[in-house]
Amino acid sequence: MERYRGLLANVVIGAAIVASSCIMARAAVRIFQIRHQNQMLVVTGSAKRRIKSDLIVWKATVRSRSPELASAYQTLSVDVPKVTDFVREQGIDTKQITVSAVRTTELHPHDKDGRELTEMTAAYSMEQTIEVTSGDIDKVTRTSNDATKLIQQGIYIDSEPPRYLYTKLAELKIQMLAEASKDARVRAEQIAVNTGSKISSLQSAKMGVMQINAANETEVSSEGTNDTSSVEKDVMAIVTATFGVDGL
Repeated sequence: MERYRGLLANVVIGAAIVASSCIMARAAVRIFQIRHQNQMLVVTGSAKRRIKSDLIVWKATVRSRSPELASAYQTLSVDVPKVTDFVREQGIDTKQITVSAVRTTELHPHDKDGRELTEMTAAYSMEQTIEVTSGDIDKVTRTSNDATKLIQQGIYIDSEPPRYLYTKLAELKIQMLAEASKDARVRAEQIAVNTGSKISSLQSAKMGVMQINAANETEVSSEGTNDTSSVEKDVMAIVTATFGVDGL
């Protein structure tokens, strides 16, 4: 019996030694990893600029309606030239004006229950779109505002709000991403100094989508915003950068 107890004690002691050895080995590996792992600092940098649109796109749709197809077309063929003449009289070059093809829609009557009677035609609706693309922002804006005066002449015209664009956005994007990257490094260095560390090399950088808002607006979208309703815009570029850190 005594011999059995001694053997059992030896087994327990041996198991304890093996277990402690495993724990110590794992701890040693962990300490090694902690001492030698790459310390990282992730920061976000940004850049913002105020820009002014250099291109305007304006559309106006002229419509006519009549029970007879020929009559609807006759009205449209008179009204569209009146509108294009009005646009040219505002000093807009003919080369900047585009007139679309005629679009025709059949209008069907409805029965007493509101069901459309597709086998019958009550009238024809015809329309053409006049589009102006120009670098003269002020002139085309005034024209878009004054175009509705043609309604007084019996012309059915629908003037859309102008779209204001910036054609040098690709070039601007490169410049702003460089500024945002520089801002990210400055922020990283400030954080490192406050923690007694030092920034080393850039490990990675991810460029976010650009946000283009009307001036003084701050809307942000994961897909990016692209304002076309205002002449002046604020553009923001974002960069998320990861830096190596020594002594963190």
